[in-house]
Amino acid sequence: MEFVDLTTGLVLVCSFLLSLLCLRTWAGHHGRPDKFPPSPPGLPFLGNLLSLTREPHLQLTAWRRQYGDVFSLRMGPQDVVVVNGCAAIKEALVMKGAHFSDRPALFLTEAASASKGIIMRKYGDDWKSFRRFGLSSLRHFGVGKKTLEPSIQQECRRLNQSFKDLDGEPFDASRFLQIATGNVISAIGLGRRFEPDDHDYQEQLKRTDVAFKLFLQAQILNFYPTLRYVPGVRGLLNKWREVYFASKQWFLKIIDDHKETFDPSEIRDITDMCLLELQQSKGSKTFLKEENTWHIVGDFLAAGTETSATTLSWALLYLALNPAWQRKVQEELDTVVGSDEIPPYSRREELPYTEATILESQRIRTTVPLSVPHCTSSPTSLQGYDIPAHTQVWVNLWSVHMDPAYWSHPDTFDPSRFLDDNGRVKVPEAFMPFSTGRRICLGEQLAKMELFLFLTSLLQQFTFKLPEGAPEPDLSGDIGITLLPKPFKLQAISRKSSM
Repeated sequence: MEFVDLTTGLVLVCSFLLSLLCLRTWAGHHGRPDKFPPSPPGLPFLGNLLSLTREPHLQLTAWRRQYGDVFSLRMGPQDVVVVNGCAAIKEALVMKGAHFSDRPALFLTEAASASKGIIMRKYGDDWKSFRRFGLSSLRHFGVGKKTLEPSIQQECRRLNQSFKDLDGEPFDASRFLQIATGNVISAIGLGRRFEPDDHDYQEQLKRTDVAFKLFLQAQILNFYPTLRYVPGVRGLLNKWREVYFASKQWFLKIIDDHKETFDPSEIRDITDMCLLELQQSKGSKTFLKEENTWHIVGDFLAAGTETSATTLSWALLYLALNPAWQRKVQEELDTVVGSDEIPPYSRREELPYTEATILESQRIRTTVPLSVPHCTSSPTSLQGYDIPAHTQVWVNLWSVHMDPAYWSHPDTFDPSRFLDDNGRVKVPEAFMPFSTGRRICLGEQLAKMELFLFLTSLLQQFTFKLPEGAPEPDLSGDIGITLLPKPFKLQAISRKSSM
């Protein structure tokens, strides 16, 4: 019997695997319901994967114009259903939330054990317990109440001082904003704040940035996990695991410090809330296990830091590009509250220009354009199409906020679109920066308060402008989980010296 040489053997193995892939892809197509959503043409074996590597939110919105509010994609061997537009998203997430509120088991999130937290946890009774725990913990530490405002206002003053120290020199505001918003959620989640020169915290912020970008860059692994053995893709996975492990060690050290000083009669933060739940449930069944603690706190910190800081970055950039509107907001603040004290959140109705600016900043550059992936938990229908159980679903929030049926000239920054004829704030139904339905963002109330307090305090003290001779900023953004502004520099000119 002749031995097959190595090259021939590899060719045979590859041919065999390719045949299996063809069969699986064919079976997937032929296993679809008769009334499955239509899909754009794709490449053999890859389907539509390569069409979504750069600006997926724009490509999906373009396909919506061709295939309608509900269409499907072939992502390698898997089907994904994409839901676009206000009506279809509300039908899925609100009217049929029991069917569309699950999370898919993605290779990347499973590699990071993300389903042990709240955001990526599978839908069901267990998730409901985690969500109740998260909401009650946030309320316990003042979210949605006046008691939280002083600590946010203190971070506002520190941020103002950081900007003032720059003395009008051009700078990148993104890391300053991350530290400021991060300290708000860190105080709630970890019972502490971090100084701008804290090396370990700076490294953790960098890891969060990398993870948010890698989730898109390495997305092919969610559909073809076997590619983790291919050198180029393996590097992405190794980086993902490196970020995950380093973040875990950072959180576990803080949690260990909490354990040493834990006092059940003096609960300091959400970490302590987890430790209290674990202590009280010893010997009895509980939804919470010790390994969940760092995932829960990590979910709060990552989401609470990145999203609010990103919205504020976009707001400052658009205000610098629209100086006339920036002056209107400042004149409103000067007239209604002055410049000495940051207005309380309860006075936002007296500041419609300010509030409209925040809303328009959230609309024109949706912070999480494709939300977090959903999954059907049972067979269902949507807009007349049949969708099987365990189908991954992408919710295209960008398509809602850029829909000309609701927003005239959607690419134009125009906060007045949120004002009625009497100058009061109006919020159309096609506005959902925090998504909607059963898995609407846990931190919505905290984010709203932060955005208001930070933006008002900054505009009371500074006028923001682009440096003289700076190139026109690229407003397309860098997409990962969040849509970040491309790097840009601002000048924060003190208003005190110019008054």
